[in-house]
Amino acid sequence: MYNIYYMIWSDAILSFRKHHPTRTDWKFVLFVHITLINSLNWWIVFIWLKYFNLADIPLIVVNIFPGTLINNIIEFALNFASPFIVLNYFLIFYKNRYEKIINKYKTVKTKYAFIYSSTIAILAFVSVILYGTLS
Repeated sequence: MYNIYYMIWSDAILSFRKHHPTRTDWKFVLFVHITLINSLNWWIVFIWLKYFNLADIPLIVVNIFPGTLINNIIEFALNFASPFIVLNYFLIFYKNRYEKIINKYKTVKTKYAFIYSSTIAILAFVSVILYGTLS
C-alpha cells in the first residue's frame, strides 16, 4: 500500500535531482520547501477551525523584538513549522531513509509534490483573503 506522504517526498526528490543534477544542497532545499508547505497546510487547518469556532487552540506568543514582523515569523516557526521539522527529519532524512523511499516509490508517475505544493499555496492565499475580509 502506498503512502501519500512518502509519494510526495519521492516525487520531490526525483524531480529535483532530474532538473538540477549538479546541485548538492538538494536535501536542505527540499527539506525547507516541503516543511514550509506542510506548515502552511497546518496553518490553514488552524485558521478555519478558529474562524468557524470549532476549536480555539492556544498558540505560542512571542514578544521579544520591537515591532511585529520578526515576532510573527518566530511564532509561525514555533507553532506550525517545528512539528514538521522534526517529523520530516526523522521520517525522511534520518539514517538516509529517503533512499528506501525513492526505491519504493520511483515508479509513481503523478507529480504529487507539484500538485500538493500548488494546492496548499493557493489555499493559503485564498484563506488569507477570505479570513481577512470575513473577520
